[in-house]
Amino acid sequence: ASSHFAKSPTVPDRMHHLDLGLFHYQIDYTKKLLGAQCGKTLVDEVDHRLAAIPRFPGLKIFTNGIQSIARLTANEYRNLMKVMVFVVDNLFVNNEDDENFVKNEDLAKLYEAWNEMYAISRYENFKESDLAKFRESINNWSQMFIKILQCMSPSELKLPKLHSWAYHIIDSIRSFGAVNGYTTETYESLHKEYVKNPYRLNSATINNKYNPSITKFSYYPSYI
Repeated sequence: ASSHFAKSPTVPDRMHHLDLGLFHYQIDYTKKLLGAQCGKTLVDEVDHRLAAIPRFPGLKIFTNGIQSIARLTANEYRNLMKVMVFVVDNLFVNNEDDENFVKNEDLAKLYEAWNEMYAISRYENFKESDLAKFRESINNWSQMFIKILQCMSPSELKLPKLHSWAYHIIDSIRSFGAVNGYTTETYESLHKEYVKNPYRLNSATINNKYNPSITKFSYYPSYI
C-alpha cells in the first residue's frame, strides 16, 4: 500500500519531463555530439540554420541560435521541436572510417522519433490501440536516444525523468486519463501571460513607488 501511495501522486508531467527535461537534454547532448565529432563550426551552423528559418505566424525564430538553452521556456522548446528535424538533416558528412561515428541520418531519425512520440502524448483520449502505439513510439525514441547520445551524458543517461517517462506514463494514462488532463503546461502558461508579463511591464513603477516604504518598514521591531 505504501508503494502505491508513493507512486500515485508523482505522475509524469509532460512539460517538466519532456519540454524542459528530456528535450532539453536531447538538444544539449546533440550540441556536444556535433562538437565532438565535427568541431564547433558545426554547432555554429545549427545556430545559423535556426536563424535563417523564414518567419511564420505562431513560430518563434531563434535569431541568436540556441547558445544559451538553459534560459529557454517550455514554449520555446516546443517551437524547437517543430524545426530541429530539418535543422539537423543533411548537416554533416558521415565518417565511414570511424565505427563509433553517429551518422547524420540517425540523428535526424532521433528527432523524427521524438516528434512522433510527443504528438501522441497530446492525444485527448486513448484507446488500448493508441496506448500500444504510444508504447512503441516511446521504446523507439528511447532506444535511439540512448544509443546515440549516451556517450555525451555525464551520467550515461541515468536520468530519473527518462525512467519515469519510459516506464510509468502508460500506467498513469490508464489510471488518470490523458496526459493533457494533468500537465502543468496550461496553468504555467496562463500564469506567465496574466501574472509575470504584466508584472514585468509595471515592475519599475511598482519598485520606485513602494520600495522606499517597504525598506523603512523592515527596520521596525518584529513584535510591532
